[in-house]
Amino acid sequence: MIIGIVGLGYVGLVTGAVLADQGYYVIGVDIDEKKVNGLNCNRIPIYEPGLDELIMKNKKKIQFTTNYSDLSDADIVFIAVSTPTINGKIFLDYIYSAGENLQKILNKESVIVIKSTVVPGTSRKVKEITKREVIVNPEFLREGSAIIDTKHPERIVIGGDDEKAIKLIEDLWSFTNSPIIKTSMEEAELIKYAANSFLAVKISFINEIANLCEKIPNCDINNIAKAIGMDKRISPYFLNAGLGFGGSCFPKDTLAITSFAKDLGERLHIVEAAIEVNNERPFRAVKMMEDLIGKLENKSICILGIAFKPNTDDTRESVGLKIAKLIREKGGKVIVYDPKAKADLEMVSLDECINKADGIIIATEWDEFRGLEDRLKGKYVVDGRRILNYKKLEKGRFKAIGVS
Repeated sequence: MIIGIVGLGYVGLVTGAVLADQGYYVIGVDIDEKKVNGLNCNRIPIYEPGLDELIMKNKKKIQFTTNYSDLSDADIVFIAVSTPTINGKIFLDYIYSAGENLQKILNKESVIVIKSTVVPGTSRKVKEITKREVIVNPEFLREGSAIIDTKHPERIVIGGDDEKAIKLIEDLWSFTNSPIIKTSMEEAELIKYAANSFLAVKISFINEIANLCEKIPNCDINNIAKAIGMDKRISPYFLNAGLGFGGSCFPKDTLAITSFAKDLGERLHIVEAAIEVNNERPFRAVKMMEDLIGKLENKSICILGIAFKPNTDDTRESVGLKIAKLIREKGGKVIVYDPKAKADLEMVSLDECINKADGIIIATEWDEFRGLEDRLKGKYVVDGRRILNYKKLEKGRFKAIGVS
């Protein structure tokens, strides 16, 4: 069986690599010639633990190309292109363009699978464009553990109209031994948004309680979160107070679904509130630093971490980068250290970042930043991810999220 992948970003590359590892022949298409050339020269464009090794292991079973025509004999084609938000609304042109290109070149009655996150109704339009069966099979992978999440997902959602096409995709993922939920296309599309929106709400909720803890003596948000997380109805996951969510999913997906709801005459008030709370987090980190050292003008501030989360080099909607922008707007100088991510800022070593700085803000919870208490003594520190033991640092020189 030949598997086609349209779009070689996180989702497309990981999906293709995992399926090649299962013995399928995979053809990956992307319009970015530089990316494709790099992949053909064994340069993986993203950092994801284990991805390089998996692609190299299955190199003979994976083809990278810019030519849609190479997909002409594919049995299944995954569409995994970007669906960004522009002015708060989802931009679907890449999805529809992929559908139009596939309609022109496919020789078989291939099944089209939508992996991209799209608002309800999108996949049905792709079905009209391609004149083929379309299945909605949303991804639930987390950057940093994407391969594990693809091989062992907690559930597989398959949305479609045609039983034969549904069975084909069910069989394709049978190696995961994961529960399969069969739905309509529209339900599958909405499931992805509902899941991401709920997690975003949970993050913003605990961050609001953290704000409250900062005003109450003898309150630590970590103790609050631990206690409420032991309730099985709540669970401890996504209850880590910090600087909020970033990345390629939560920010754009919450905006897209709230905008989509408004177009239908509805308001997702809770999701809108979660966005508002999250947008405030970078400002809070900067205010904490100002409370410690005064005006930031002509001060050198070290930001530890610009990846939006650990174990990735992805800086999309990075809180660290938003903090850097705010500091520079206030006349401060920004220096940055991150183990994997890069940005158009002064990137230095960890030692240099600590030694040169007037103040330090921890913006990403890389394991490398844990246990730095002794090296940070004498420095002004804002722990935006609660990875340090604040009791080991000097009062008056240290602030942490969720501690008075």
